[in-house]
Amino acid sequence: MKINNNVASYLMKEDDQSEDGIESIINRVERFLGEGKLAEAADALEAGIHGSQAEEVVSEWVRRARDRAVTDQALSLLQAYATAINLT
Repeated sequence: MKINNNVASYLMKEDDQSEDGIESIINRVERFLGEGKLAEAADALEAGIHGSQAEEVVSEWVRRARDRAVTDQALSLLQAYATAINLT
């Protein structure tokens, strides 16, 4: 019976059309991804699914998205530095 209650609770959260519903969360994450904002997408996804069964499933993606955002930021900084020293 406990499993059935957990599944029902999970499905109710997925069907929720409110601002915190799964579709809203996915739309927010997709918008951030479309804008190239990986860290914000990871934050939105993590916050949206916090405490749900989906948390374990997406945790690896969230970690990798954050790692990629840090890498992209470092690359951008290095490119700016290389450009600056090339101009001098």
